[in-house]
Formats: sequence, structure tokens, C-alpha cells
Amino acid sequence: MVDGSQTDVPKVKILFLPTNNPGVVWYRMYQFASKMSELGLAHCRMFPEWNPQNMQMQNWEEEYDKIMPSLTMMVDWADFVVIQYVHSAKGLSLVQAIRDLKPTFMEADDYFSQVPHESLAYDSNMPGYAQDVWATRQIIESKGVVTTTDYLKEHYTQWNKNIHVMPNCIDFDLWDSYKTHSNGKVRIGWIGGDTHRGDLKLVKDVLYETLNRHPQAEVYIVCGNPPDWEKHERMHLVGTWSLITEYPRKFKDLAFDIGIAPLKDHYFNRGKSNLKYLEYSACRIPTVASNVEPFKKDFKGYVCNNDDEWLFSLSNLIDDVDQRLQVGWNAYYDVKEKFNLNVIARKYADMVTESVWQKPKALGIFAFDDVDIRVKLV
Repeated sequence: MVDGSQTDVPKVKILFLPTNNPGVVWYRMYQFASKMSELGLAHCRMFPEWNPQNMQMQNWEEEYDKIMPSLTMMVDWADFVVIQYVHSAKGLSLVQAIRDLKPTFMEADDYFSQVPHESLAYDSNMPGYAQDVWATRQIIESKGVVTTTDYLKEHYTQWNKNIHVMPNCIDFDLWDSYKTHSNGKVRIGWIGGDTHRGDLKLVKDVLYETLNRHPQAEVYIVCGNPPDWEKHERMHLVGTWSLITEYPRKFKDLAFDIGIAPLKDHYFNRGKSNLKYLEYSACRIPTVASNVEPFKKDFKGYVCNNDDEWLFSLSNLIDDVDQRLQVGWNAYYDVKEKFNLNVIARKYADMVTESVWQKPKALGIFAFDDVDIRVKLV
């Protein structure tokens, strides 16, 4: 449980219902809930009880008989409810029931109707298939939506006019330090999941050419291990990673000198956030990125449109240590000002407080049949 400790003034009570993978839950729910509670801005709880040490999420949509008594009490406690993507008719019915009692917002961090064919997530997220339908209905049925970018807000507005952008941000209490390595190489790095294999292909040839041109360079590709890349003594393909709670420390331990963020230019990636850039910048690592939507504003790094520009940008940073340091520090200060969790958590709490006071609250209990959830006011 994440709960505020200050009780001298009234605070809104926020209930978060996660359904996504631990990394997304961490950035989109857990750290917001923790920081709002820590700063005394709100009382926050997560249901089911979430342990970031776990690799898998509990699927509460499939456990109605077990969870409903507890969830009923949690909803009665809350002033405001935030729910990630639901995956079933029962999940959608729960959204409908709760939103008639309390302001109920959807947390949506992707352009879910535009998952590319090459993505490993495509089979479960094909346009027009079940997950697309449930997500679209959830946006329509919710009282509002919390999302990550202005691009997604513009897209989601066709279904719901009450959209609030709470960007991904950095908890500088966890990230505000950096490490250097001592092997004499300039280390180019990337960290991400297997769904980004198509994006990595954009720079595959560039990275090998960079290694050939610069004997002082080495490359680390972490977690999203491309299975068909050629062996090279200075190309390190690292297939394993860590729990989300250990992620900032292990990220910093890699001691990248340059971070890369390649993205193909299609609708799904245009809806992505700039999270890679934020993580690199928190560690004073300069970023070289594709010239696509997430990096078109609030970005202090190099953007590239083709192989020649990638080679030029990487070569500049490899050869000029002063340039690396300057770009990295500029990005650090910019991100600390604009994407600081301490700042965005206050914005989040203000949005919730305003939403709660716009409409009277009601307490209720749930009664269930096979799929539909009926609401009975106390």
C-alpha cells in the first residue's frame, strides 16, 4: 500500500488499478502514487496490492469472486479512480460501475490502435481485435483520460474530451547520479524490450560502421537482444535485465557515454513518450535519436533522419569529449526542470482535486451477475 502520512489537512484519496507490465505500472502509477503521498498531496492506494519486486501483475479481471469484497471497500474509500487498459467485458463493466460512483479515469500511454505489424505485441493488439475494442470503449466510458503526450491527447480527443497529459518523468531521488567506466572506450548504449527490434534495425548498419571507423568505440544493446546481429568484439548484446526496482542502479552501472533512441516513423511510435531520453539525461548521457515525434520538442540532443546523420552525430560525440559532457549536462538540467517527478506529481494532484470537486461523490456497493455489474446506492 502507498498512503500519505500527513493528516492535518484534507487530501483527495486516489485508487490506482494497474493491469499493465511492471515497468509501465512503475512509471504511470506507482511512482506518481508514491510521490503524491510522500509530498502530502494525496492519499494513494493501489489495488491489488502491488509489489514492484514481482515480475508479473496479478490479473484482477479474472478473479472477481476473490477481489470484489476488497475492491468494493477500496472504491468506497476513494474519491478518484485510475484504471489502466482493461482486457475483457468484465473489466469494462467494472469501469462502467465505478464511474457512476466516482470520477473514473483511464490511464492510456500508447497509441493502442496502431501497433505495427513487426511488433511482438501485434497479435494481441491488432486493429479491430478485442484489445482495440476494449480500449476504445474504455476511453469512451471513462470520465476522463490520463495520458503521456500531446500527440496521444490529440488522438484520444475523438472519443473523450476530458484528456489530461501527465508526461513520463524522472524521480531524481533515484536517478540523480552517474558513473564512468575505466576501460578507455567510448560506450554507446541502448536499453529496451524486444518490441523495439524493428527500431533497432534502423541503426544496425550504422553501429557496425561506427565500430569500424572508431576503434575506441563499443556498443551495448541491452535486453532487446537482436538474434541475428553479427558478432563483433566491441558489440555487446546483453539479453538479461533486472527487476524494475533495481533498474535505475543497473542502468547507471552500465556507464554509457552516448545513448541512442532509434524509432521508425509510424503512428504508433509518434505516440511514444521521450522516456529513453529522460533516463539518459538523468545520468548526464547525451542522446542521439531519430527525428520523430517524441524528440521534436523539449529535446537537447542530436536528431537524425538518415544513416549519414547518425554516423556524423555519433562520430562527433565519440571524438569530442567536451561536446559529450556539454550536451549531457544541458539535457540533464532541462529534464530536471521540465520532467521532474516532484513537479509533475503536484500537477497530477491538482488535476485530481479539481476533478473531484467538480462533481458530488456517492458511496456504493456492487452486485454482480455473469458479466454486467449493477450499482446499488447505499
